[in-house]
This record gives sequence, C-alpha cells and structure tokens, in this order.
Amino acid sequence: MSLVASASLWLTEQLPVWVVGVQWFTFALSFAVRKHPPALFKNAIGLNILMAGITTVTIRTALAGNPATISLAYFTALSQGLQLLDARPRKSEFVLVALALFQVILASNLTDSVYFSLMVLVFLASVTWTLLVHTLSMEATEAGDPSAASAALAPDLRRMTVRATSLCLVLAIVIFVLFPRLKTNLLRGGAGSGLALSGFSDRVTLGDVGKIRLDHSVVLRVESLEGDLPTPGRAYWRGLAFDQFDGTTWSISRSERQTNRRPISGVGRFGIELRPRMTRDTVAQRIIREPVKAGVLFVPGNVQRIEGSFQGLEGDRNGGLYLPGLGDERIRYTIRAEAQQKDAAILRQDIARPPLETRLGGQRPADRYLRLPELDPRVKERTLAIVSGAENDFDRASRIQESLRRNGRYTDTPPALGDGVRSPIEAFILGELEGHCEYFASAMVAMARTVGLPSRLVNGFAGGVENELGGFIEVTEADAHAWVEIHFEQAGWVRFDPTPPDRRLRAEQGHSLWTRIGDLGGALELWWFQRVVDFDSVDQIGVLRGLWLRWKGTGSSDVSLPGAPKPGDETHPFEVFDPRILFALLLILVAVVFMIRNRSQDPASRRLPRAYREALDLLAKRGLSRAEADSARDFARRVATRIPPSGARAFAILTERYLSVRFGSRTTMDEDPRYQEPAHELTRVLENAVNGMGLRNQTDVG
Repeated sequence: MSLVASASLWLTEQLPVWVVGVQWFTFALSFAVRKHPPALFKNAIGLNILMAGITTVTIRTALAGNPATISLAYFTALSQGLQLLDARPRKSEFVLVALALFQVILASNLTDSVYFSLMVLVFLASVTWTLLVHTLSMEATEAGDPSAASAALAPDLRRMTVRATSLCLVLAIVIFVLFPRLKTNLLRGGAGSGLALSGFSDRVTLGDVGKIRLDHSVVLRVESLEGDLPTPGRAYWRGLAFDQFDGTTWSISRSERQTNRRPISGVGRFGIELRPRMTRDTVAQRIIREPVKAGVLFVPGNVQRIEGSFQGLEGDRNGGLYLPGLGDERIRYTIRAEAQQKDAAILRQDIARPPLETRLGGQRPADRYLRLPELDPRVKERTLAIVSGAENDFDRASRIQESLRRNGRYTDTPPALGDGVRSPIEAFILGELEGHCEYFASAMVAMARTVGLPSRLVNGFAGGVENELGGFIEVTEADAHAWVEIHFEQAGWVRFDPTPPDRRLRAEQGHSLWTRIGDLGGALELWWFQRVVDFDSVDQIGVLRGLWLRWKGTGSSDVSLPGAPKPGDETHPFEVFDPRILFALLLILVAVVFMIRNRSQDPASRRLPRAYREALDLLAKRGLSRAEADSARDFARRVATRIPPSGARAFAILTERYLSVRFGSRTTMDEDPRYQEPAHELTRVLENAVNGMGLRNQTDVG
C-alpha cells in the first residue's frame, strides 16, 4: 500500500532524486529487519530527532518558494519512511494508511498523467487488501491465536474482496466524473474541451470566440449583493479590451513608457479602490471565477472597488484586470462597479472624443482608438450612408449598432472570410454580415473609427442562466461574447453591442427534473466553496464583527467587508455574514469537545466490557498491567503466576468471557453456559485475591 502511494507521487516528477532514494532505502531496510528490528528503531528520542529533521526540510522547502502541495509531498514521503522504520509496539497502522491516502490526494493535484488513473485503481485494491489482512492479524493476535489470520485468508475471502473492490471502483469512477473533475458540468451538457481558456489572453483572432462558445463548462457564478440579478439581455462581464487591429487580429498596443501590465496599489483582502465613488447607479456582485488563462478578472462595468482573497492586482492600459499567478485557481472576489446603462438623453449632449493619456510633454488624446489598417473605401462609404442625418455622436454610434443588428445574422458556423485581397473584416462588412460576435464587434469598431468615434473591442461573457435554487447566475464558456466600447468626453466608455441577440443568448431552461438536479449540483458546489473551501480571513473577520454587532445590539447580521460602506451609509454593505456559518461553527465546536472528552479515556478501555475493564483496573493497582503487545490469554497466564489461585481462576474466566463477547456471538459477559458464576461475583473474588483479604477462608470458585 505504501509503495503504491509513493509511486503515485513519483509519477508527478515533483520530488527530487534524493527524496525518492530515501524512500527506496526505507522500504528495503524496513522489509529486511521486519522480524528482528534493531533497538535504534524502538528509541523514541532518536525517532523524534528524525521527525524534527523532516519538519525542518519541509519548512525550508516552503520558504524556498515552492507551492504548498510540493512541500506537503516532501513531508508525506519522508514521514512515511520514518513510520515504516518505527518498530515500537502499536495496535494500529492508521498513520501509515492516512499518509498513503494523503500522498495519492497530493499526486492528483500535481499531475494530469494518464497513468495516474491506473495508479489510483491499483492503490484502491492494495489499500483494501492491506486493511483486511492487517485487521485479521490484529484480531487474531488479540485472541491469542496469531496463526488464525493465515487460515482465514481463504479463496472465498479473496473473491469477496475482489467483488467489493470492483464495486467501490465503479462507484468511485461515477462520483469522480460527475462531481470533482467536471464540477457538475456533465449535468449541464458541458464538453469540457478547454478551448475557452485560449480566448482570454492579450490577443484575439477573428473566430476565437466562436470556438469558445462550443464549450458549456461553467466559468462564472455571480451573486447580486445589491438589487436584483441582471436579465440575460443586460448581463455583461467585461474581460479585456483591445485597441490595435490589423484586419484579422486584435491586440493590446504597447506603450513606450509602460510595461504591458502595471501593479495596482492595494491589498485585495482589505479592498482596492480603482476610482472614486460615483453618485451614479452602481452594482455590487460576488463572483466565483473558474481557472482562466492569464488570470483575467471579469467585472460587470467600470470598477470602483474590488475585494477578494488575493494580494496583488495588475492592470493593462485598456483597463483589463489580472491576478498574477492565479490563472489556474478558482477565485472569489467582490466587485462594486458603475452600471454601464447610460441615459440616452444625456449622451446625446455629450461628444465622443479619445481619452487623455500622459505622454512626453503632457497629456494628449489617445489617438490609438482611431487607428485602422488600410480598408476598402467602400467601408467608409457604407458607414457614412448609415450615419447620414444623425445630429450627435451617440446617434451615430447607435445607428451603426442597429444597422448591424438588423441586417446581420449570427451563426456559430460562419463561411470562410477573406480571400488574400480583402481582409476578413472587409469581406464581412461588404458581404452578407454573417458570423460570430467578434465579427460584428470588429465591424462596428472599424466603421465607428472611420467616422471619428474612438472605440475598442471588448471580450468577456454576456447572458448566462439563473440558478433558481442557488439564487445566482451561472455563466458558461458558451456565453463568451465580444462587444464595443466608445469613449465620450463626459460619460467615459459606453457599451454598444452590435450582435443580433436572438441567436447569441442561450435559451431559458425548462423546469425539468434534470434541470433541477443540475441547479442543485451547482448550488451545493457554490455553497461548499464559499462556506468551506474558501472560508478565509475576510470571512472570519466578517463573522467576528457580526457577532460583536449582535452582542452590542447596534446592528444586524449584515456585515461589511473591511473598507466597505458602514451600516447607515447611503449604500448597502457587502454582506458576508451568514447565520449558517455560525451554526456550522457551533457544530464543529461540539464535535471537538466530544472528541476531547472521549480521548480522555484509554482508547482500548472504551471497547472493553465493564467487568473485564474493572478486573484490569484492579490488577493495575497491584502493578500488573497488560502491555500492548500482550494477547488477552498471555496476560491471564502471567497473572496466574502472581496472584492466589482463586483470583487467577476468576480472572481466567473473565478473560474467556471477554474473548467470547468480542470475537464470538455473545453480547454480555454473563452469557456463557460453561460457567455459572455471574461476572460481578468473579470480580469480587478477584478483588479479594489481589487485596490479600480472606484468602484462607475464601472458597475457590467452581
């Protein structure tokens, strides 16, 4: 069992050669001396010194910058070797079993090798057989007949074990596929191809988003902390914005004075302010983001404040947000953002102008939002015809948007565009207007820039489906979308979506049993992640503050995160305290107290019948204690040499009755036709014998 568990870690190639060598050495040495271990392997001081060395190695590995899983792999591998060498008497090998299981769990997080699945199957079979043989051996030794264990390992027992193991394998495979790996996506019809991750990087090629939309894996779960959840037609989560276009590919242009990304000051746990609090309408949402390439964060609008269990935050020159080093992790964060739904009457009084950016010599308009590759003159001619008669920039942008929506057709399987003479975007605008959302968005940016409207392409997610049981929106990679932002002098960046919505949005799911099961799976997963897996210091602070407010009687259970608005402000606090958390903590506290109370007793004594336990206590007072390595009958024979015959006889009967209760079919110490005396009478005889009282006048039992 231990060898198979170690092999699963070796498969990850994360352990250095010297650790693997130490493991092989301990396996060989423990096997060679298993029958006659040297005194060194029974010395508690020496073993504790080795354990301190293992702990030191683990700490140094963590301080060297290795992930926690790697450091734990070091610890479990070396600790397992020490446990194999430890020859001190013990009744259980639970520590070895726990270390082996932990090694396999660590290996599952460190490798995606196809051979790991086979290793798990071998491990399950080996651990089942190991526990079976070990249990039989310990019970046979306890009964005083060690050879009985070998006799019990008959072919029928082996066949039963194989069948039971096979059934466990089938059940484990079903659970493994449905829940941990696909995160209930199988219940949603997810393909799990992983194509979506490639679309959220610093470049987007026409056609990428269309590929992403073929995948139905959940990527965002969104809860509204203020107000109602947005309807699918108005639900947008912005990812990255792109300003540079060559006719086929969008990218983020480089600055001569800045790196591609710049750190944003602040710590996520205490809240990062990205812009001053506005008097306009704001939205507050809590978002769970699945792993996404480049660590992109998705936000519902112009972000004012962001909070989450992370340290640093980075941004690019187009407003994209990233979590460095956390692209392959599930992340929870809370967003307060300015709602992007602007008043059309106000926008008609505004002017579309490029934003100002700092350059050498002062601030200048960012003309990169007006640049275009050389396009067919007919593109500008068509655009001018569309905006003809519009009296303001907002109406010009709206006419371009509505023209594309009205005349275009969204499809997940567009025809090939571009012929070597015309670029794909020229072919799209001058052709049938048939394609993915990024074609429509690219066309609007190109057309807007030809008439002087500063614009950029944005990708992210839009739509989603509400999980009615959980009260949140599930956004899948099939909801990937691209749209347009145009910059106005007063309003800032304003969203426009030129893609026809009839085919883009996913249809509402019916209230079928299968849909309900899917909703339940998603709700349970979100609850488990928020309340158990990701319950961090922010939540702890929220719970403590909630308890304080309740005790003081100065507030409700709604608790704001550090730095969020306080109760009584014009805005509502970010709610993180939940009475269910307190209830769960109380249950855990009761369980811990119960375990401590039970552990205050000797574990072996808790499973002994009362009469036999009292007999052991009487003998222990006279210095006759049963060692862990002694069987019950061996101890009875040793007692017979130390106490008067009457007491020895009584204790021998109590021992046989104890063995018949533990390993036979009898339920009490008095159910034994071989002996007529009740257990309490035998205990009294033993007490008189060990106390040396009335031995001469005491009639021998039986």
